[in-house]
Amino acid sequence: PTPDKVEEMIRYAGRDPREELGAVPPRYGVATIEKLAINSVMAGCLPQYFPVVIAAVEAMLEPRFNLNGIQTTTHCNEPLLIVNGPIVKELGINAGDSVFGGGFRANATIGRASKLILWNLGQSYPSETDKSTFSHPGRFSFCIAENEEASPWEPLHVERGLPSGSSAVTVFACEAPHSILSSGPAETVLRTVCHSMATLGNNNIHLGGETLVLISARNAAQFEREGWSKQRVKQYIWEKARLPRALVASAGLFPGRLKTEEIALTKGPEDIHVVVAGGFGQFCACCPGWGDLGGFAITREIRKRS
Repeated sequence: PTPDKVEEMIRYAGRDPREELGAVPPRYGVATIEKLAINSVMAGCLPQYFPVVIAAVEAMLEPRFNLNGIQTTTHCNEPLLIVNGPIVKELGINAGDSVFGGGFRANATIGRASKLILWNLGQSYPSETDKSTFSHPGRFSFCIAENEEASPWEPLHVERGLPSGSSAVTVFACEAPHSILSSGPAETVLRTVCHSMATLGNNNIHLGGETLVLISARNAAQFEREGWSKQRVKQYIWEKARLPRALVASAGLFPGRLKTEEIALTKGPEDIHVVVAGGFGQFCACCPGWGDLGGFAITREIRKRS
């Protein structure tokens, strides 16, 4: 991270290099704009990517996100960055085919910068402070964009309160994407999604919290043809993605949730995040959350220098 490259990164963002965003747990290194720029340069970011990195770090440092828990848990959740708005096209962030894969510098390096910041400032090292039993490849880089052009619904950041036309990043700590082979009529797709999500090994079944469902462009087009709203999709998943109380009790893990005959994944449909992403294949995907312990979705507007 040579001084000229770091200075260029900071200059593009128009922020004071000494500005402090907070301390990154578990070792609580101070996240200054300069330190974020250093890590972004090392990740291979272009200067125009830097505002996205800043917004993502601001989101992760929100107390409700519980970054200390995420950095030290035995679970395998990692902060996923979901980018929305005009900046997606401006930066060339992939929202389509192979959305979680390679081939796009913006996805790879923005995601990598956020992970280097957690590593170098938080010092969450395996076998020391990082106690994840398995973790997953998102520990290296975990950044996508929503495929707004293929979506029949309002974008994620607008749903979460930001104005249309703005750019934003939503950070949500979750497991690696689990592919769900699903196509046909909307209800057929959702029935398959619900059966795939409601499993005994899913943290949400035992601990509630939030979860993420990704709808492919092909399936999103089917939902549009049949007139399904996003709220209706969430309500259907919340009502159908459940397990019998006796089955959940047989796992013997967290008896505190065993208060109803059927156990839902989340407290309510609003805790199910639905995002259109990926190519035109006959698939959906789910990314279970950590539970009610943290990692909840936090959305921050991306501020660019005027």
